[in-house]
Amino acid sequence: MDLHNIRETYNFDSLDTDKLKDSPMGQFQHWFEEYKVLGVKDYNAMAISTVIGDIPECRIVLLKEIRDNGYVFYSNYGSAKGKALESNPNISALFFWREQERQVRISGKVVKIDEKESKSYFETRPYLSKIGAAASNQSRPIGSRKELEEKFNSFTSKYPEGTDVPMPTEWGGYLIIPERYEFWQGREGRLHDRLVFVLEDGHWTIQRIQP
Repeated sequence: MDLHNIRETYNFDSLDTDKLKDSPMGQFQHWFEEYKVLGVKDYNAMAISTVIGDIPECRIVLLKEIRDNGYVFYSNYGSAKGKALESNPNISALFFWREQERQVRISGKVVKIDEKESKSYFETRPYLSKIGAAASNQSRPIGSRKELEEKFNSFTSKYPEGTDVPMPTEWGGYLIIPERYEFWQGREGRLHDRLVFVLEDGHWTIQRIQP
């Protein structure tokens, strides 16, 4: 399959230092809100990368909360990503907003959020999402799709719709605490804008890097 001739011209916007918000968090939220109004499905999707041993792994999760000090997503703590983060809390997150020719890379560390906060969010989830979380030992092997569906159905019988589905003990939220941002804006001729923020001694430094 030859993909050599795929070409795109980037001319949606530019990214200059005099356009930036006061902080990288503010700049992220500004771009996020601009993307949100487009109504793109899963506009809050982000790719997160973890490392377990010497093996990096990447997957898509959904950003569920933007806080002053970071970004929250939820998962099973016993999953592959959970085990990776338990042994190595370093994480990288990537947001790609194709329609606006933008991407944001965030590197930092994760901490688990308070259990009460996780329970509060879990209670807002749709019924079947709660059942799915309760029924699945995420990332563990299972014999067949049929076995998985039977397991799911056993939980719907145990917790009929309208009853309380308990949050699994191994399920909850992570907070990404940023240490580095890169804001990327596509530009014509591949002279893309790339502005990097790095946290040093409690203050954010900023530097333009070459595309």
